[in-house]
Amino acid sequence: MPDLIEIAVSVEELAAREERVARTKRFEEPDRVPVIPAIAHRFLVPQVGVRLHDYYADPETMLRTQILAQKWLMENIRTDAHSITGAWVGAWTDFQNTFESGSLGCRVVFPEDDIPWVSEIGWVKTDEDLARLEAMDFVNGEINARQVAYRRAMMRVAEKYPVRFLGGEVFYPGANPNLTHTSDGAFGIAGDLMGQTELFLACYERPDFVRELLRIITDKLIAYLDFCWEEEQLPHRDFAWTDDLAVNLSADMYRDLVLAEEKRLRFHFDGWLSLHMCGKADHLLEIFRDDLRICELQGFGYQVDLDHIAAVMGGKVVLIGNIDPMLIYRGTPEQVREATRIAIEKLAPYRGYIVQDGSNIPPGTPVENINALTEAAELYGRYR
Repeated sequence: MPDLIEIAVSVEELAAREERVARTKRFEEPDRVPVIPAIAHRFLVPQVGVRLHDYYADPETMLRTQILAQKWLMENIRTDAHSITGAWVGAWTDFQNTFESGSLGCRVVFPEDDIPWVSEIGWVKTDEDLARLEAMDFVNGEINARQVAYRRAMMRVAEKYPVRFLGGEVFYPGANPNLTHTSDGAFGIAGDLMGQTELFLACYERPDFVRELLRIITDKLIAYLDFCWEEEQLPHRDFAWTDDLAVNLSADMYRDLVLAEEKRLRFHFDGWLSLHMCGKADHLLEIFRDDLRICELQGFGYQVDLDHIAAVMGGKVVLIGNIDPMLIYRGTPEQVREATRIAIEKLAPYRGYIVQDGSNIPPGTPVENINALTEAAELYGRYR
């Protein structure tokens, strides 16, 4: 009989969190502004005494660690996260930001004590390289093939890891783990395939080459995402993606080179559309709102001007993020509460605001600083 993993959060509390978040995403008034810190596995895996290299080396270790890490998070962090199913919050094939470039000819390195990263970037230089890229089997190649193998291995051992919240039913997160059906975006992947410096030079010197590279990448992303939906039998066509590297482009160049493929990727889906963009994305916000018609901007950067994003997106796009992660890491709880107060006062009146870092809590951040986000929401973010 496997040991039951009990998470000391009640189902009533989870329901209250879920309702708080759902009302916020409908631009209604919750009891208070929700808080969902972005705490990823670079932070979480060490909390349960597992080395990152071991976590990535074995699917059962990955599954067990994810469950135990989420147990630690939900019992120690004041968050409005309300489940442990799905990417970032449960059983999923976690290869971070490597699975796309790592399935398109770039080598992936798995360090002893860090998340995987893409090395040997920059192999796409010529039209012949584009032809080689287009011929690659992205769905069944390299890291993507490993993802499928890990998913199926997790499913085989799912019954070894039963989970229960207080007052709830037993469930098995490994019974239907997610593949990584998000995307780092065609432009970001192009930065790995060409090399980032070479890509930016090509935007000026060889724009047609860049457009063709982005078209090929987007074709492959769509084919893989369709495979994920079929493999997992997902009921909704929701989609979350990012394209961090593109924040460095002007609005005009983004429209000229990137937008057509971003739209093709985005409008392949008809569910909840969540875009993540690190950095100072002020100049692109209107494009995200009007051309891509995103539902939410997740983890938007601390560099973004709060008055500007309120004017452009307030009441129209769900906004999640902004609190400086290095302030949360290095500052005091009082400083975190004050930064959170300012964000709440500027954005919460429009409804649709969720407090989050902007973006990603660094490893080693004091728990009391993370929990200061929710303390601020309770002090300054109550609607009723």
